Amino acid sequence: MMAPHHQAIIFIILFLGLVIFRVPVAFALIISGFAGLASLIGMMPALALLSRSPMEFAASWELSAVPMFLLMGTIVAKSGIADALFDFFRLLFSRLPGGLAIATNFSCAGFGAASGSSLAATVGVGRLAVPYMERFNYDRGLIGAVCGCGGTLAALIPPSIPFIVFAILTEQSALTLFTAGIVPGLLTAFAYAGVIMLRCALNPSLAGDVREESNNGDHHDEDMKSVLFRLWPITLLAIIVIAGLYGGFATPTEAGGLGACTALSIAVLRRSMSMREFYEAVSETAVTTAAILIIAVGASVLTAYLAFAGFPSYVGQLLSGSDASTLLFIIAMSATFLLLGMILDPLGVMLLATPIFLPAVTAHGYELVWFAVIVVKFIEIGLITPPVGLNLFAAKSLLPPEYPFSGLIRAVFWFLLAEIFVMSILLVFPQLSLWLPNLLQT
Repeated sequence: MMAPHHQAIIFIILFLGLVIFRVPVAFALIISGFAGLASLIGMMPALALLSRSPMEFAASWELSAVPMFLLMGTIVAKSGIADALFDFFRLLFSRLPGGLAIATNFSCAGFGAASGSSLAATVGVGRLAVPYMERFNYDRGLIGAVCGCGGTLAALIPPSIPFIVFAILTEQSALTLFTAGIVPGLLTAFAYAGVIMLRCALNPSLAGDVREESNNGDHHDEDMKSVLFRLWPITLLAIIVIAGLYGGFATPTEAGGLGACTALSIAVLRRSMSMREFYEAVSETAVTTAAILIIAVGASVLTAYLAFAGFPSYVGQLLSGSDASTLLFIIAMSATFLLLGMILDPLGVMLLATPIFLPAVTAHGYELVWFAVIVVKFIEIGLITPPVGLNLFAAKSLLPPEYPFSGLIRAVFWFLLAEIFVMSILLVFPQLSLWLPNLLQT
């Protein structure tokens, strides 16, 4: 008779097969997880577990931070609170090769600090940046790639929704994970900027025929002063959220609620948001939250089965039993997250693969905080990796319909090279992720 942990491989393959045949990820998770439980413990116990386990996970108090940060991000995007952020970086980098693209990249990082959502950052900043870059004849592939890849920075720059979910899965402090994401997030942003500068220096036609915003002297200074004055809404919002989190005044859930209320108050004071736009923001938040929760519920069913089958322990023992165990672990983990990221929703990747690799992480003596950063980085890469890179589709929606998707994928390839560089550094030097959390704890 086949061992339970070997049977688990069959049901994982079943799950992947259902996804390939376009069964929604949440239902593929539930079907494969329930089938595995029924085969292992019987139909009635499996039904009993199915009726209880998802509710227990979805009712987690910490998970309530997700809709709060999503609402804050959608209000920021729809009310134009972050518009001045793009103008600031546009003026700051105007004299560099590909200055508008670099400005878009760093605007996405700044927007991430006020939203926590990669898709919101891509669409929110892209709404401003795409018309501006097209005005200066930027290459459309570069435009889409910068918006799509820059948006992924919101997954690392706190507050981060993936870090909140990871904190729930591993019973870690969300605040510690937020802190750990700052250095890797900035490192990624500067790596992206380096790619943009290098490509535009080698091929100036990518950045159009005219150097954008090459103003000098007093006029440029006046523009910068005006933009700095208009930065107060996004600056105030960031200060309130960060002060609440790192000052110990608010939990992540409370900070998200405070941020959403502050964003709404600013929008009302500036009269920059209509009732219809507010309704759309609430509706989008509800839809996105529901999508996240149903995937989380499905993943809880499959992970419950894998736990019953002893599959995580089996993988942990397998990856810690070789003479080259550390290298094998890194290769196996990297390959698994990258392959799953190509075909699965990012949250599904985290919820499915994280419990499997946790025993091996502990066995190798790695910090869970470092593991959180690595997982989120792989999720970030999955967002821009075909065929299911969600940020690619979001970026494509910002471009003219006739522009081919293949052109966008070719442009994203250069940013994936930057990701390989950053991931290599983070894997070889774990202290880069741990330095800031350790500093703040001392």
